[in-house]
Amino acid sequence: MTYPQQQPYGQYPPQQYPPPQYPGYPQPPKKGNGLLIGLLAGGAGLLLVVVFVITAFVAPGFLVSHRSKGPSTPPLDLNSGSVAAGKFMLAVMGSPDDAGRAACAADRSQIVGIARRASEAGANLTAGEPVKTLDDQMTVHLTGTADGGRPVTIDLTVKRETDGSYCISSATSSF
Repeated sequence: MTYPQQQPYGQYPPQQYPPPQYPGYPQPPKKGNGLLIGLLAGGAGLLLVVVFVITAFVAPGFLVSHRSKGPSTPPLDLNSGSVAAGKFMLAVMGSPDDAGRAACAADRSQIVGIARRASEAGANLTAGEPVKTLDDQMTVHLTGTADGGRPVTIDLTVKRETDGSYCISSATSSF
């Protein structure tokens, strides 16, 4: 039988100690891999932010509003439709030729002709609420009765001119 070898009394096995540090001798340099990786990741992140900003706001500009840059027209003033209808109704009750003042220049004779017919029939008219039909156009529905109680309806088309004024561009009637 063999026994493990023993160290003689008073002797210990050799131990590993770090090399001694002497003053004036530099420490071995540590590797800077963490700093290099951090700088590369930061640079890549900054590049992504710059690319996003350019594509979002410049070209193609998917975060920029694409509203028309041209002049915008104000909303249609429905009260102006009521004013034009009021002028027409006053002309029917007074002088039918005054309806021409509320009519557009190209349609003056047609508007005056309908006002004249309504006046001769003794029409008593009431205007309904103006209804927008196009961006620059509305319809005002007039109803009432003529002599003998006959029902009268007149539909006035009021449009906004390029100078911002309103005029009656057409009228249809039944009585």
